[in-house]
Amino acid sequence: WAGAGIPLNGVAPGVIVTPMTAPYLATEEGRAGLLAGVPIRLHGPAEPVDVARLLAWLTGEENTHITGQLVFIDGGAEAVVRGPEVFGGATTTRVHLTGAQGRL
Repeated sequence: WAGAGIPLNGVAPGVIVTPMTAPYLATEEGRAGLLAGVPIRLHGPAEPVDVARLLAWLTGEENTHITGQLVFIDGGAEAVVRGPEVFGGATTTRVHLTGAQGRL
């Protein structure tokens, strides 16, 4: 896909205000349950427009370098489920990119 100039990406939304989540979000208990696994709640559950904006950018001309990625739009919930052990075997490597120093 990338070779043909097509930025192929995926989006994995978390708790989004939709007809499916509306019954749960309608009560304090249900809302608390849905949002319990969301580390950064910002302004509450995401709205469909939040996902739409990301999709528009990923598929638009402004996206010049992101392809082959799965973008989680879930307030960090996936990172909590994945846990720190994912990085347990990682090593730190210093890289120099155009004079800037970063860590991988």
